[in-house]
Amino acid sequence: MYKSQLDTLLKKTAPRASLLYGESEFLINYYSKKIAQNITTQSEEKTTFYFDEYQFESVNALLSQGSLFGGQSLVIIKTTQKLPAKEIQSFLKSIARYPQNALIVEYYAPASKSLGEYMRDCKAFVASFKNPELKGNDIAEVRFFMPQFDECKMFLQERARELGLVIDDRLLSHILSLHNNDIGIASKELEKFVIYKTDNQPKTIELGDVNVLCDGVASFSVEELNYALMDKKPFLEILHAIYEEGVNEIMMISEIQRFFYQLFLFFAYIKIHGKANAVEILGFNPPQQITQRLSHYCIRLKEQDYARIFEILSQWRYDVSKGQSKQSYNALIKIQALIR
Repeated sequence: MYKSQLDTLLKKTAPRASLLYGESEFLINYYSKKIAQNITTQSEEKTTFYFDEYQFESVNALLSQGSLFGGQSLVIIKTTQKLPAKEIQSFLKSIARYPQNALIVEYYAPASKSLGEYMRDCKAFVASFKNPELKGNDIAEVRFFMPQFDECKMFLQERARELGLVIDDRLLSHILSLHNNDIGIASKELEKFVIYKTDNQPKTIELGDVNVLCDGVASFSVEELNYALMDKKPFLEILHAIYEEGVNEIMMISEIQRFFYQLFLFFAYIKIHGKANAVEILGFNPPQQITQRLSHYCIRLKEQDYARIFEILSQWRYDVSKGQSKQSYNALIKIQALIR
């Protein structure tokens, strides 16, 4: 089953046994909560086992009997380990026997395994997650892929409403872009804006608020560094501040590469069409100030300059990967010399 099929199912009912897995940790967690909300009642006891807390005997005891006062038991297992088939079969057998109880397994990719290894484990997990007495809507195994940009923005809009925030779609797109479309991180960023709310009144978020509170994958200091480079201004103080923040140098290089890649996209589009169209270039409409800045900066470099900048950044990344840290100054001096 895939996300769209689960969405359709949840409009009618919620499965009593769910296995959630795939590439998106955010969606696994999001839909676990959504399923739990659909099946939880006031009389239902919810117990969550976090990773190393998992114990077969404890889970099985909760699922194989009615909870206190004749209520229901919902068990949620968050794990990076493929559970033994015999244990899964025991859980499903208990749910078939005690249909008032429910199980959600959130199976995340372990850091020690490649995506291919994880997906092979998922295939085996799915094969064991079956019981002839649980049919149709009673049981579901769902694979989640990384959400597309528009999907990410939809989840951010939903989270903003939950938090009582009023925020423009362009700013949501900007926050996503800052975090390389990582919906999990971007969703957490929205929680920072709650401090602006007064008397539980909705707060309208503006670009200045984002600049103050959102750090991006590396830091807003990296954004300031990029602007200093393009404006031919001294950047050493900003660079020192970045290192003092403890920003990972590879992440800093990635942010600089992302910035110049966006500039190149604007440069190429303007060269063909005569003017910029941020929606067609980036896939979303950022705040007007950002569009104007990128449009202004992109024409300060020629095509061969962009090629040279990407060569410099690639060499810098290679040097850092070989243990030669803090090679930034020489690389940035070379980049700034190319800007007209």
